[in-house]
Amino acid sequence: MFSMKYLEELLNGSKRATVRAGNVKYRPGDIVLVHCGGLVLGRARITRVERKKLIDLSEEDARKDGFSSLQELLKALKQHYPNLKRDTPLTILEFQWVERFEAPLSDGEYSWCYSEGPLEVARLALEKLDDLSFEERAVLEAFVKAGSVRGAARKLGSLSNRALVRGALKRVAERLASLGLINVRDKELQAK
Repeated sequence: MFSMKYLEELLNGSKRATVRAGNVKYRPGDIVLVHCGGLVLGRARITRVERKKLIDLSEEDARKDGFSSLQELLKALKQHYPNLKRDTPLTILEFQWVERFEAPLSDGEYSWCYSEGPLEVARLALEKLDDLSFEERAVLEAFVKAGSVRGAARKLGSLSNRALVRGALKRVAERLASLGLINVRDKELQAK
């Protein structure tokens, strides 16, 4: 998930890494969707995962992340994570493109193929699914209260929880569809 200001660097290949606060749970070989400013640009493979503290970042880390200097990278990180300290643990994810979409798709076009929107799905799941785990229930309740993936992730402690929120929404949507409580709009999109 990238800010729109990184779109050009992602598309021209100068951004081959990203530095994230905390211990991000990806491993080399994982295939991920590349989101930027509400668009899905394509799929990438994680090629390297390294953990460092903020103080240990290097000029090379900055270049791989598409910045011209370490100072520029540090400035950007402070904008994204205002509470960073010298000893804050970071995860550096290096990646390579597997598939770049010719025309980027909106998040909704790519990933949501159900008759009901995510908010209604979360409400239905809370009401109708008796087998929700404690974690699923907490995520869905946060999503309903916040009204957005970003807001729910913040309520759950960090923007890095966006994947957790999206995953829970997709899982409960699949369960609701299998029970006939919602419809699948487009079978082709569901396969993605």
